[in-house]
Amino acid sequence: MRARKRIARAVQERLNEPPSDPGEELTDGDEEDAAEEAALRSGAVVRPIRDEPDELVFRFEVGPAILAQLLEKLERIPTMPLMNALGARYPGFYQLFMGGHPKYIGKTARPIGQRLKEHARKLRHRTGIDLDSISCRYAFVEDPSLVDVAEGALIDFFGARSLAEWNASGFGSKVTGHRRGQQDASEWAQRYPADLRVKVLLDLSSPVPFQQLVKSIKSQSPITLSVPKRMLASFQRDHDFSVELGSNSRSFEEWMKFVEQHLATGWRINRQAESWYIEPGV
Repeated sequence: MRARKRIARAVQERLNEPPSDPGEELTDGDEEDAAEEAALRSGAVVRPIRDEPDELVFRFEVGPAILAQLLEKLERIPTMPLMNALGARYPGFYQLFMGGHPKYIGKTARPIGQRLKEHARKLRHRTGIDLDSISCRYAFVEDPSLVDVAEGALIDFFGARSLAEWNASGFGSKVTGHRRGQQDASEWAQRYPADLRVKVLLDLSSPVPFQQLVKSIKSQSPITLSVPKRMLASFQRDHDFSVELGSNSRSFEEWMKFVEQHLATGWRINRQAESWYIEPGV
């Protein structure tokens, strides 16, 4: 009863009417009006207005509002080498540059440094890209929910001005899962293919456990290299032996041929477009 009386007073105050007597009961009609008013004021009901001129309707767009503040903030932040930003500890927005030219705008609800590490691994050993030419700038966000809210406005703004050509190219995509089978290389990966001829120097002494060899090559691989998790136990069981290296310096391609020659019977390297998997043969 008290709640209904408070609603009635609020409605009457909005209409500049005197408040009702504290002991007066609400009529059925008053209850319906009060309930509707309360719902409208609480935001529980959104009623699009399409039959009035747009200039008479105020529509608050959260994404563009955040974007306006973000642009002002980013303009005051200097760029830095990508490799110097891998320790960024909070969520937020970031921008990547190559040779001083903006290429990608991103957001993450994780620490920004984690996402930049993923980008650095992808950019490393790519034909046509010098990792030293990649720089970035970023802005932390205290409320992670705002990161997703502003994403569309962010991409639209930078994309329309040709300031984020990598955003529509597949650059930001996660590595294709093993279960999804063969996948075509993204537009970005076709433009900047992995340099499989890059030299991989291993700090290992012969003989070396085969599993350790694969792990060491993976750490310097120009492309995603892994044993699928569900196959890892079998891989470890079947490859519990050591090998003589002969040389510690080979190209990535040469190392993978060496690995292939020493795989246990029934295992193979599945060379997909953007990731290579060591798995049982089919």
